[in-house]
Amino acid sequence: MLLGIIAGLTTCALWGLTFVAPRAVAPFTTWDLTIARYGIFGLACLLLMADRRFRPAGIARSRLLIGLLLGGAGYVGYFISVAFAVQLAGAAVPPVIIGTMPVFLAVIANARDRSAPWKALALPLALIAIGVAIVNAATISTADVGDKSSILLGVLASSAALAIWIAYGLANAAVMRSADAPDGLQWTGLQGIGAAIGSLLLLP
Repeated sequence: MLLGIIAGLTTCALWGLTFVAPRAVAPFTTWDLTIARYGIFGLACLLLMADRRFRPAGIARSRLLIGLLLGGAGYVGYFISVAFAVQLAGAAVPPVIIGTMPVFLAVIANARDRSAPWKALALPLALIAIGVAIVNAATISTADVGDKSSILLGVLASSAALAIWIAYGLANAAVMRSADAPDGLQWTGLQGIGAAIGSLLLLP
């Protein structure tokens, strides 16, 4: 239990760097950061495949393609959207919007599985929605007139990132819940290669 909690906290801390990096690496662009990030990720996955545990052996060709697409479209599409959101709207708004992702996944999962009564979820979901609205309204109202359009574009980019990551989460969960689910290490490595391919397509 303790190890799981520490892993969860570490994951959140590392995830938070996503919203700091786009501003910390200036004058490098969003494209530079995305290509470097996922190029290194893919290279690391290839190097780890020297160990047989990381090799995607025995995975059907159709599922190999799904893994590559999840890595390319999910990781790269999500990060580009986040990076532009941070550059356009600052580092405060995007995490608030994208941070609702677990809530949306929970709602979708509950609509599908009906594991909890909607009455028990109504108040927490309403409070989250109000909180997101207040943060965004306060940020936009205190911004200069010239910055408001930039913030609104950042909100749109954040919403795009949220949609991409929700779609990724649902698709990835469907694969991992299947009877012939791939090994987690192999599946991660495969997606890493897909992310590297997706980032290389951005080079032009």
